[in-house]
Order: sequence, then C-alpha cells, then structure tokens
Amino acid sequence: MTQMIPTNSTTTIVTASSSDELSSLEAVIMDACNELHAARQSDDAVGIQVITKTLHSLLETYDATDGDNHPNPAWARANQRALAYSAMGHIEKAISLELAALKYADTPRRREISSGNIADRFIRLGDPTSAIAFFLDAQEENPDSIPVLLTGAVAVFDAGYTDQAEVIFKTLLDNPALLQPNSELVAYLELEPRTRSVARSLVSGRKLIDQLDKMKSKSASEGAQS
Repeated sequence: MTQMIPTNSTTTIVTASSSDELSSLEAVIMDACNELHAARQSDDAVGIQVITKTLHSLLETYDATDGDNHPNPAWARANQRALAYSAMGHIEKAISLELAALKYADTPRRREISSGNIADRFIRLGDPTSAIAFFLDAQEENPDSIPVLLTGAVAVFDAGYTDQAEVIFKTLLDNPALLQPNSELVAYLELEPRTRSVARSLVSGRKLIDQLDKMKSKSASEGAQS
C-alpha cells in the first residue's frame, strides 16, 4: 500500500537533466540539498544540523570561485544559493534569490531552471496560482522538460484544475520511453511526495505508477536470476 503524503509537503527533490551540465561542486551541492530535504522530511534533527552546516561551507566555496568558474556567475551563484535555502526550508528567501537569478538568466535553459524552481517553491508555499504563472514561463522555454511538466501538474491540481493535471500525466503515460531506470520521471515518481500523491489521484497517474512498479519488479526478478 502506498502512503499518501499531502501535496503541500515543504520538501522536494533536486535533479539535473544530465550530469555534464553540473560542475563537480554543483553536483555536491545538489546531493547535499537532496540529503537535507530527506532529513527534513524524516525530522532528522542531527542530520539537518550537519547538512545545513555543510551547505553553508559549500556555498562559501562556490561564491569564492565565481560559481566554480561558471560562465554566468551572476545567475549561478544566486541559483545555487536559492537551492540551498530551499533545502533549508527558507522558501520565501529561496524565491527571492531565484527571482534575482532569473534577472541574469541569459539562455533558455537557465530561464527554464529558474522559472521552474520558483513554480515549485510557490507550490510549497501553498500558492498554486503564482506557481502556474512561473510553470507556464518555464514550459515556454522547454515544453518537454519532465521536471517542469510534473511541477505544472501539481500546480494545476492544487489549483483545482484536475482535468489539466490528467492531461499532463496522460502525455507522460503515452511516452513509455520516458519511464526508464534512473530517469527524471522515475526519480520524481519514487522520491517526490507531492508528485506521487497527485499521480495517485489521477487515472493516468495511477497507470504510470503501476507501470513503474512492474518495471521495478521485472528488474528485481532479472537481477535475482542472473
């Protein structure tokens, strides 16, 4: 039986479309952010304290190296600091930092990232209307982005537009190539509580999770036989 977690969870996950779009330091920051989100979700007070201290140290290094020699440090430094503050639970501060990053976003990918992050954080603040506005901005930059689509699905669902959320999940369901091990779609369905909760409330979402469960069972069976 799958545990249903409210869609207004204050935690989330952080992903990258590919490992080569992150510097080594950014990858460490992303991992630390995910660890902190998990620690907060499980009320691990010691873990929260330790990882928060680590993140502050990583941010100091990131700032001192101009965003790990990023080609656009003005965007990158604000974006990474927003990720960290989001993981710490300071959501309004994270939105403020990401809005500052958005001003310096000079490529479609960077505008997509910042707009998508802001949409996610407005969902966590319980403001789906504002989330939808930034989701649409992110979708305009990259209509095929899985994190953007899933963020949009949660936003429209929380705003009461369940039919639109169903359309998004139906689109994902109709593209079986997206449901692959280690894919962003699998990560969100397995690790992002709001996404899984919304999926369980929709016909296409339930079918998608069923397919994921079958894929995992098949993989486990094949692994046991090898």
